[in-house]
Order: sequence, then C-alpha cells, then structure tokens
Amino acid sequence: MKKILLIVIGLGCLNAPLQAQQNAAAIYAGIKKLGVMGSVLYIAAHPDDENNSFLPYLTKEKNYRTAYLSLTRGDGGQNLIGKEQGIELGLIRTQELLAARRIDGAEQYFSTAYEFGFSKSADEALTIWDHQKVLSDVVWVIRQYQPDIIITRFPGDARAGHGHHAASSIIANEAYLAAADPTQFPEQLKLGVTVWKAKRILWNTFNFGTVNTTNNNQFKLEVGGYNAIEGKSYGEIGAEARTMHKSQGEGRPRRRGASAEFFETTGGEAPTKELMDGIDISWSRLGATTIQSDINKMIQQFQIDQPSTIVPSLVALYTKVKALPNSVWRNYELQQIQSLIKDAAGIFIEASTQKAQVIPGENLGLQVLINQRSSVNTQLLNLQLPGKDSSLQKNLNYNQNITVDYSFKVDPSTPISQPYWLVEPKTEGMFIVNNYQQIGKAENDHSFSITVNMNIEGVGFSFVQPVQYKFTDPTKGDVYQPIAVIPAKETKYDKEVYLMRSNKGVEISYQQIDHQGINTQQTLLIKKPKDLLPTKETDIFRKTIQYDHIPTLNYFTRASTKIVPININTKNATVGYIDGAGDKLPEALTELGYHVVMLKASDINKATLAGLDAIVVGIRAYNMFDWITEKNDLINEYIQNGGNYIVQYLKSNQVGINKVKVGPYNFSVNASKRVTQENVPVEFILPNHAVLNTPNKITSTDFEHWVQERSTYQAENVDPHFEMPLSMHDANEPASNGSLLIAPFGKGNMVYVSITLFRQLPAGNPGAYKLLANLVELPKH
Repeated sequence: MKKILLIVIGLGCLNAPLQAQQNAAAIYAGIKKLGVMGSVLYIAAHPDDENNSFLPYLTKEKNYRTAYLSLTRGDGGQNLIGKEQGIELGLIRTQELLAARRIDGAEQYFSTAYEFGFSKSADEALTIWDHQKVLSDVVWVIRQYQPDIIITRFPGDARAGHGHHAASSIIANEAYLAAADPTQFPEQLKLGVTVWKAKRILWNTFNFGTVNTTNNNQFKLEVGGYNAIEGKSYGEIGAEARTMHKSQGEGRPRRRGASAEFFETTGGEAPTKELMDGIDISWSRLGATTIQSDINKMIQQFQIDQPSTIVPSLVALYTKVKALPNSVWRNYELQQIQSLIKDAAGIFIEASTQKAQVIPGENLGLQVLINQRSSVNTQLLNLQLPGKDSSLQKNLNYNQNITVDYSFKVDPSTPISQPYWLVEPKTEGMFIVNNYQQIGKAENDHSFSITVNMNIEGVGFSFVQPVQYKFTDPTKGDVYQPIAVIPAKETKYDKEVYLMRSNKGVEISYQQIDHQGINTQQTLLIKKPKDLLPTKETDIFRKTIQYDHIPTLNYFTRASTKIVPININTKNATVGYIDGAGDKLPEALTELGYHVVMLKASDINKATLAGLDAIVVGIRAYNMFDWITEKNDLINEYIQNGGNYIVQYLKSNQVGINKVKVGPYNFSVNASKRVTQENVPVEFILPNHAVLNTPNKITSTDFEHWVQERSTYQAENVDPHFEMPLSMHDANEPASNGSLLIAPFGKGNMVYVSITLFRQLPAGNPGAYKLLANLVELPKH
C-alpha cells in the first residue's frame, strides 16, 4: 500500500463528550492527587496483561501518576466477539485498553511492536520484533514520562508463559538502564527529552494457579482497600476495567476484601516500606514547598455541595505553578489544575456536528455549546474555530447556554482518517512509524477541534475541545462518535477471496463508490492468476468496526482481493454452520460452492439436521453457548445417521463444574498445546486416510505459506476411536498429533480440528480450502 498521509482522529466515550465535566467527588479526588508527585510506569506485552486491581490502587489510593505501556496492541490474539483479526483486532483492543484506563484512572502507551501471534520464547519474539526499535520506543516513553518507578508484569524467562511476556520484561529492564545513558538513542535528546533514571524497577510477581512466583520474602503490599470517594474497592474497580477487554472474554467478578501484591527488585535500590521509598513525592522536588501547604488548605476547605468556591484557590495555584521552571511535572500539574478549574467552575463545553463523515473540500457545520453551572467570575473572550477566530467578549452567567453555529470548508488537502501506525506498510513484527512524536501514543489526535479562550478569576485559560459527531439514539440517548475524514471515492471488492478453479478463470465483482456522485457495480473476468486486477495501488476503501463498548472505528486499506488458483474437487452439499466467537468459515464454504445454512439452537432438531450433509462449528462456540452441549444427543444421532460434524478449536472443554460434551467420544483440550511456528513440517502419519485423499489429494505443499500458526489448542487424552492422521510440532518440542481428530460413528464422522483454518482461509491459502472440502465430504460408512 502506498503511503497515506495522516489525519488524527479522536476516539472517546460513547455517551458523553470528550473531556466531559466531572462531579464534585472526582474534583475532590483530583485536588488530593495534586499533592502527590510520584509516578509509576507499568510495562507488559499485550492488552489485558496489566494488573487491573493494582492500577486503581496506584491511581486512586496512592494518588500516583500511573501509566500502562503495552508493547503491542494485541493484533495476533483471538477474538471472542467478532470476525476481526490482525490489525482490526488490534484496533479493537486498543480502544478496550483506553476504556479500561477511563475506569482505573491510568494513562495508556504503546510501542510499535506488532503482536504476530503466540510465541514460545523471548528469543523468537525479539527476533521477529526489531529488538532495538522496540527498546528505542520504550526508552522514548520513559524519557518523556519520567517515571519514578518502573514495574514489569512478567519475568524474563519461561515462567512468563509466553515469549512476548518474557520479552517485555527483558526490554523493560534494558530500557531502565538505557534511558539514563546519553549514548543510547542520542537522536531522542534533540527532540525535547532528557535522559532519565527511575529509582528502581520491580517485577510484580503473580500466582496464576499453576504458576506461583510469589513468596513471603518478597516486598509485599496490601492493595485490597476500599475507596470511599469511589464507593468501591480496588478489586471492584479493577474488575470493571478488566471487563472492558470484551474481545478476549475477560469479564471478571468484582472482588472485595484483602488482597496482596508481591514484588521482586530487578534494578535499583529495593523498597522496604513503600514503593516510593527514597523518592521525594512532595512539591519539594520542584523547590515549591509552599504549594504543598496550599493544596492541603484546599483539601480542608473543599465544599462537596459547592465545588466552585475552591476555584479562586485553584486559579492562584495555577499561577504559582506556571511560574516554576519548565519540567515534566510542572507541565503535567498545569494540565491537571486547569481541568479542575473548569470542572469546579461547572463549565461545560461541547463542539458537535451532525455529520458522521466528511470529504476534504466539503462544508462541515458545527455547533458550540458553552454553559457555566456556577457563579464564578468568567468572561468568554473568543473562540478559535477551524479557519476563523470569533471574538465574543461575554460574561458567563449562571446556567445560561451560549451557542455558536458555524460552517466551514474542510481544507481540500486534509488527509483521510488513518491510525498513525497503519500509514506505512508493516513488517512481520513491526509497525513502521517514522515520527518520534507519535511513538507511544495510544491513538491519533483529533480531526477537528476548537479552542475556547476564557478569563477565569482574572487569569486567562485556553480549553481545546474536540469536534465530535453527535446524535440521539432512541435507546441510548446522546451518542458521541469520532468524525471520519474519507476520500471522495472508494473501491470495494465484493469478496476477500475468489477461488480460480483449474485456471478456468473467475468473474470478480467490485463497487466503485463515489460519495459525491453515482455508485456503480462492476464485473470482470480474470482469465489467468497473474492477470492484473482493475484497481490501482492508490485505490483504497474504508473498513468500519462497530461495537457498543468502544467508539466506531474506521481505517483504510488498499482496494484488493485475493485470486487463489486451485485444483479442487467438490460436490453439491448443504452445510450447516453454528456460529462461534467469529470466523469467516461461512464465506469460505460458500466460495467452495456449498449451500450454507446458519444454525441456531432451535434448528438443532431431527427434521432440520436431516437435510444437512455436514455441520461446521465456529471457533470456541462450545465455550460460548451451553445449548450446543445440551443438544449433544441430537448431534450424535445426526452423526450416526451419516452426517459429518466438524468442530473447530475449543479453548477448553471444561467450563466451571460442567464438562462440555462434544460428540460421542471423549477427548480433552490443552490450551497450552499449540504449534505456533507456521512453517514447521507437517508429517502424514496416516497417509492413506480419506481426509488426505478424498476428494482432494493433500500433500506437503498444501501446508506451505501458512500464516501466524499451524494449530491452536490441541487435543489430548483421546478416545481410541479417534484417528489422528497428522503430526506437527514447534522446533525443539516433541511431536504432537492432537491437531486433527476424526472418529467414525455410525454412518458419519466426528471431527475436532485445531488446525487454524480460521486464519488460513481468509489469507487465501489453497491447502486450507482443500482440507476443508475433504472434511466436509468425508466418506460415509
């Protein structure tokens, strides 16, 4: 894909404007936090690796400035809520992390590492990633953020349970030293940052059931307290944050009561009483001892039912802090104080538009709404709108709306909305981001914003407010979404994959979308695999991702499709499909020429099943829907009568106290047994088995050019009725034959397949299509 210039796009809460006004309890908590000048940077590998109960303890109990640095965006993980994989899943998980941070009060950062899939060793992870580039990213974040303490979630060895986990610890400990070394990444020092040495780096040890790395000789903290301002324990807040990782099925119960965290020191002076031992976390570190007493007075004087009475004191504090020498802490505290002034004064600012998307060169209308719900002495000086400054010079009266309607022409050179890490083509293990100022950022800046200049209690303040698309939903009320800047024209193919059988040619269809004119549908016969597609490299189209728990996501990709030349035999068959966590098997089955029938619980009856030649079960469906287990007797009868029943991977066949029932014979699923190296050899241990010969001959070439992994959660403790025709294993591991199980039962066949068809089919791998066809058409008995 050719380079696409970047426009920043703001993503935020769905039912409130960005930077919405805080209540009095939050203002009081914010004033208390002003008095603490300690900071923590927590580092791990993926979204959902963070310790969700510990982060709110740091932010809301200890009042430390706290951030989580996830090396990846979770692109290579699994998806429990939809079909998105790869960069699309990374977009979802980025927003899930930001939703969690809005709950626990921490900040969020990322490196440019791409989550390429499960890795069994740190060496592999650091090889596929650009070790030095990821290290540079982490050093950059440390030098910008200047944490007093760095904490890792994992050790740098096999106890971490994942190569990425171990690698995140290795890089964090390297960065702890490198950030303080002026000879390391010296180019950063020309960009406004300085070297920085954290006081210590700790490993937050864990007890994950089968792996307990904690012991009573480690530094121990009690973190299970109750926060009266929040009305919740830190376990409750942590559970709410954790539950935002919905794509990973990470819903958690709210914990109450005592809870301990343990730590090992891996660099610097070990703590003995507090995490911040030996660190001045008062304003004395900036040489401003009187500010500490000013904050203490404000805490004592704060009136919960009249927060605006504290505004003059906050304005005086802002003036004092602004006079201090420039530093990371000074600038951070100025931002916090300004936000508290706005909230305590009851100032509401909204900038909205009725358009969800806009094309460069079009007009965009917006409405600005300002209301002050207090009697604080405030003058509205002017608005800086896109392309125009508007002088108002109005006093803000109590609870009176001021509205300004404005329309402007979007600059024709405005770039389209594209996440900054997707502007350049990525490598196998890295996103390419050439601008240091973007590295670490969770998301893009906002497409459009306004600046509101005010004078509050005699001091000038500027508030930047993003412009959002706003509408009223009949069931949700006010909904705020980011504005998408889109091209005037897009091209979209009707399918991601077209099979070209025996070089006979294939007719492809695509849409020419003209957002300012007429859309057209085109068809073209592609006669040879190497024939050029009708689209150019510069043709792009938009993909939109929508879920209720995150903002609407848009990104752009090159307009293309995969033409897959394939010699394949299939017959007419009707295939039932039970949806699971989300995959693209129905599309692949349709492309193979099968008639696909989507099945729900009520369809699992004798009459419906009698009309199906085979049934394919979506990934993790058994872990999501109890009704499939409850229908096991009917399913077994279907198999016995001649049906082929093909179950894609399960995460586990133990759910709570109830064992998942899958077909007529027993096997167990081992979630740690998988083949992650996608190019390792596959051995045919039953070369004459029908699945490798009928109706298509499967050879070793059919396992070439696979993506990400061979097999996920393999079977073990397998009933002897099952035949296991394939064996595979990662380097330096014993052979495993649990990736494909086939058991004749009556006239039909029961199949468990943990081979990653759900990844290979959308990637256009011909061998995966042949194997799927052979599973569907397994001979009857």
